[in-house]
Amino acid sequence: MGTRYSFTKRTIDILVSGVMLVLLLPTLAVVALSIRATLGPGSPIIVQERVGRDGEVFRMYKFRTMLRDRRERNQPFDGPDRRRAHKSDDDPRHRPWGRLLRRSSIDEIPQLVNVLKGDMSLVGPRPELVSVATSRHMLGHARELVRPGITGPFQVSELRKSGDLRKGLRLDAMYVGQMSLTTDLKLIAKTVVVMFRRTGC
Repeated sequence: MGTRYSFTKRTIDILVSGVMLVLLLPTLAVVALSIRATLGPGSPIIVQERVGRDGEVFRMYKFRTMLRDRRERNQPFDGPDRRRAHKSDDDPRHRPWGRLLRRSSIDEIPQLVNVLKGDMSLVGPRPELVSVATSRHMLGHARELVRPGITGPFQVSELRKSGDLRKGLRLDAMYVGQMSLTTDLKLIAKTVVVMFRRTGC
């Protein structure tokens, strides 16, 4: 990974994330209000601890797409527990608006703040939850050599649907081994296509 590439990549990250946050500010406000209206009380933003570059833990931001945890709301759940099947459609915390936010990847927009801060890049390996990376012995992987990305090879692959994290590790390792501005631009273009397909456009 050359110094010129690293400098250019970081410069693009700062410029693009800064401009997009300003342009999308009205959208962010509308989405935040809609979450409060459709998904109940609580912050519209959730914060998750993820593994970043050099294995450092950072706080990643996302829009909330589900009702608050049933253990907080004292409501029973008759179905597979989310800790075994966290994407189960039977989970009563799911709502149509939240599903739309996830399918369209609008829930990922707050991560532009992470990019601006330097925790993440626009393009890079998938940042894993600390709890998952620890329990599945995924720490110390080659993807930790670079900043994780909002989008990347795993995020635009079919593996995102299947949740096959092990195969995702191989994709991330391949990305780290062939990082370039051309690769990043191709992944961004593919991300746009994938986003339109998920919304049915």
